[in-house]
Amino acid sequence: MSVFKSGEQPPDWCELTRFEFVELTGQPRPITVTDQKQRLLVTRGSCRLANGKGAQVLSEGQFCDLEEASGPFAADAGDRTAQVIIFSGSWGTELGGCGIFELTPSTPAWVTGDPVSYPKSTNFDSHYHDCDEYWVIIEGAGTVVVGSRSFEVEAGDCVAIAMGHHHDLPQVWADVKGAYFETTLEGKKRFGHLWDYKHGPANPRRERV
Repeated sequence: MSVFKSGEQPPDWCELTRFEFVELTGQPRPITVTDQKQRLLVTRGSCRLANGKGAQVLSEGQFCDLEEASGPFAADAGDRTAQVIIFSGSWGTELGGCGIFELTPSTPAWVTGDPVSYPKSTNFDSHYHDCDEYWVIIEGAGTVVVGSRSFEVEAGDCVAIAMGHHHDLPQVWADVKGAYFETTLEGKKRFGHLWDYKHGPANPRRERV
């Protein structure tokens, strides 16, 4: 696992090469497609995404993949404000999920997931994926656990999690709102949260530095 911010270089193994927060206010904002793959995810409010062929309105949690052949693009929030994240990189065609999650401190109840030995104050579950996953912390702060490692994260951090590594968000110090993006499905290409006890042992990918 690695933690990096917008503008910082992620590890070489990451399919996500950069991300950018874009605040939408007033005039339409040009969105330039400069990478092999780009995805726009709405993280607050509603966004109108337009190109020469028309326009669509995306609400919080919805996303659109941006192709250079369909550009140029422009985004606006009408007479309100909105926020989007633009993910850029070189992922494949079969992908996992993408959206928004929120987490608050709570008294842990039993949750579907693999058992853990560390303290928890959330109902988030320990799980793994058949793909790499990226969490971008939009608001709040907490502790992320990946395998045997733990990191403190805050707004603006991107957590890069390699395929097959168990991960969890067991402690929240301020209510967390985050974006998640699961990139190319590999191996058995199962989607969603996977657990040792139900889906079989994870096969963690060795993270290349």
